[in-house]
Amino acid sequence: MQLHELVRELPVRRLPSENPVVTGISHDSRRVGTGDLFVAIAGKSFDGRAFSTQAVERGAVAVLGPGEPPAALDAPWVEAEDPRSLIGPMAARLYGQPHEHLLMVGITGTNGKSTVTSVLERILAASGRPTGAIGTLGYHVGGRVFDPRPSTTARHMTTPEASDFFHTLAEMRQGGAEAVVMEVSSHALALGRVAGARFDVGVLTNVSRDHLDFHRDIEDYFETKCRLFSQLKPGGRSVIHVGDEFGRRLADRLRRPADRLRRPADRFAGKRQPTLTFGAPGADVAVVAEDLGLDGIQARLTTPRGELELTSPLLGRFNLDNLVAAVAVAEALEIDHEIIAETIARIAPLSGRLQPVDAGQSFPALIDFAHTPAALEALLTSFREISGRKIALVFGCGGDRDPGKRFEMGEIAGRLAELPVLTSDNPRSEDPMAIIAAVEKGLMASGNDAYHKVPERREAIQRAVAMANVAPRDWAVVVAGKGHEEVQVIGDQILPFSDRDEIAAAVAESAEREVRHG
Repeated sequence: MQLHELVRELPVRRLPSENPVVTGISHDSRRVGTGDLFVAIAGKSFDGRAFSTQAVERGAVAVLGPGEPPAALDAPWVEAEDPRSLIGPMAARLYGQPHEHLLMVGITGTNGKSTVTSVLERILAASGRPTGAIGTLGYHVGGRVFDPRPSTTARHMTTPEASDFFHTLAEMRQGGAEAVVMEVSSHALALGRVAGARFDVGVLTNVSRDHLDFHRDIEDYFETKCRLFSQLKPGGRSVIHVGDEFGRRLADRLRRPADRLRRPADRFAGKRQPTLTFGAPGADVAVVAEDLGLDGIQARLTTPRGELELTSPLLGRFNLDNLVAAVAVAEALEIDHEIIAETIARIAPLSGRLQPVDAGQSFPALIDFAHTPAALEALLTSFREISGRKIALVFGCGGDRDPGKRFEMGEIAGRLAELPVLTSDNPRSEDPMAIIAAVEKGLMASGNDAYHKVPERREAIQRAVAMANVAPRDWAVVVAGKGHEEVQVIGDQILPFSDRDEIAAAVAESAEREVRHG
């Protein structure tokens, strides 16, 4: 597509006379290919303008950025006040509006996005629609992986940047996908990563404290998530969790189509959007009977199309909540109940989501991605409900993230786990001991003085396993915070580290000690 057509009707301040053909869009100068438009955006640490010349040397045919072009730049310069906001609309146009040719399901919320995405991906595929998934657990269609990251050590984003997002959608469509289920993070909505896309179904799983290092406050966080529902296609459906105040507010708002979102620029689609609720008694999709145990979930649900019986090997009440969310979306899409039930029955525990680790030990051990106060509380209460065991909990808080949640998570751990083992998570650029000190204040406030403070995560896992080995009929080990992650981020180092592998190693080492000491 020629440059002038690509930016047609978009708010650019200056358009060069040159009109090269653009074949791709990139915001990362390291990944620019021949024919790309390089978008120079300002990040936390770097200004993309400084890399414009490098991008041109790598094959960029033009650069879009704020203000005047760099003096040494030898390429057409398109001036725009907010370059980032234009990436989505340009990428959607360049890659042929792929979202319009796919059944698009966008899932936002604090917790549960990955599980709901994975369950829905399988349900849609079982209903006869080859389905792509985009989220924390990767970007793929069936067994084919679409990875836009420049290297294996680059940060994997829940929702990719707009240039990668639309390119990935187009590739998925070309690869045979008919539907895409994706996680839509609050960062993605705030930064315009899905700007220009439209969805057939928008889903809110729940809202609780998270990312307040990025958002002004929880109201700003909530309102940002509401933006997803202004991007529905005509006739699109909203599926809303009404088990918390925020979901109830959004459901009420969606049922009053004349209302605006808080931000004046955001308006819901023209005609009334059908809304389906779940997550509370009396909701459109609700649980009327349940049996939760270490062998899985059995439940009976009411839906607008009648009752539905579920059996699942997934564990815990919060996974029941996730299954109900997936059923509500499938209900909105009118997928056959038999397909829904049969698919859910076959889904094994997902990577890092209350996932059992069996290394031959005589006590339960699980890993989970819980890294927010609400997720940690749900994890511990759910596991206690199904096991009745004492919990040796290994947990910490990540660096360069909302510091206000550290006290809360410490208090929750002290209140709900018999043996909290406080350790380092991904400290990133922060001092690990400073993070631990902030969490420890919450532990102390809980009144639980049995906690251990073990900064080295490998040693912390060993400590919890050793405790469980003393009385394996009474204890369970739960390692929270990293879940499926395979690395530990310390300063500028990205080091291999898997909670799952560390539990297995600790169990093996403990067994060897028992053999040695007879």
